[in-house]
Amino acid sequence: MLINRKCALWLSACALIMPYNLFAQGSPGKIGVLHVYTAISQCAEGKQALGEFEKKATAKKEELEKKNNEIQELQKQLQSQARTLNDDSRAALAKSIDSKTTELQRATDDAQKEFGQMQNEILGRIGNKIGPLVQQYAKEHNFTIIVDSSNQNSQLIYADPGIDITDDIIKRVDTALAPAAAAPAAAPAAPKK
Repeated sequence: MLINRKCALWLSACALIMPYNLFAQGSPGKIGVLHVYTAISQCAEGKQALGEFEKKATAKKEELEKKNNEIQELQKQLQSQARTLNDDSRAALAKSIDSKTTELQRATDDAQKEFGQMQNEILGRIGNKIGPLVQQYAKEHNFTIIVDSSNQNSQLIYADPGIDITDDIIKRVDTALAPAAAAPAAAPAAPKK
């Protein structure tokens, strides 16, 4: 009982001293929140890269669905004709189904690996361009810390929308990267008469 009272007294003293220590050190600083994935996917370069990625992924998905439909048709054929097919034909059809199923599984695994790597490359490439712009923005606006709210493992539970800088960063990225991407070819000079 005596130990609990001492512990409670000590915790109370710490609780009273802690705010004093924070104020004595000065302002804790300005905190911002950035949803990095949104910044990457909504900037002009990100929209273009992820749009191309989506087209490739959709084409691959359609290809895999076509292979899956072929397998389903063969399975239906095997079920409907099981009584009329001889043993050799039935075995050949079953072997074909197994072979195509294995091919489909390999193609699916390869596609998942390929598209995972492709997506990581896009996010990494654009993320590396955004990083210095975020640092510059933080210095210009006196932020002490900027937290990434897009990470699912983040300890961020709530953030006031007023401290979210995602839209500002998207604008800054588009402004900084647009001249290089959208530099129009110089118009040819009009011929002199």
